[in-house]
Amino acid sequence: MLPRLAGTGGIVWGAVLLASGDEVWRRLEGRDPDLVEELGIRVLGGRHLLQGLAQLVAPRATSGVVVGVDVVHAVTMGALAVGSSTRRRAALVTGGVALASAAVTRLGRRSDRPR
Repeated sequence: MLPRLAGTGGIVWGAVLLASGDEVWRRLEGRDPDLVEELGIRVLGGRHLLQGLAQLVAPRATSGVVVGVDVVHAVTMGALAVGSSTRRRAALVTGGVALASAAVTRLGRRSDRPR
């Protein structure tokens, strides 16, 4: 149940980034994204969308990979937030979303285990 909830959230977040990622960026950073940042927004939106779909279709089979990908993403965004004043808010938000997804998915894996 929880991995599917995280998957649904991932689909929604991915769709928001694909449809309005530039606006999300402007609200977070107070400026337009440059070309590299725009590409990053689109790639991240696509990843969240595909990851969310995978979680809906096969939550047990994908949950380990999803947690790993989200944790790596959160760590890299933490490093980016520390090292970049121009991308700090965006890095903290996307890293926080990844940590929340990893936590919900991980909790779901634990609750699916036989007792």
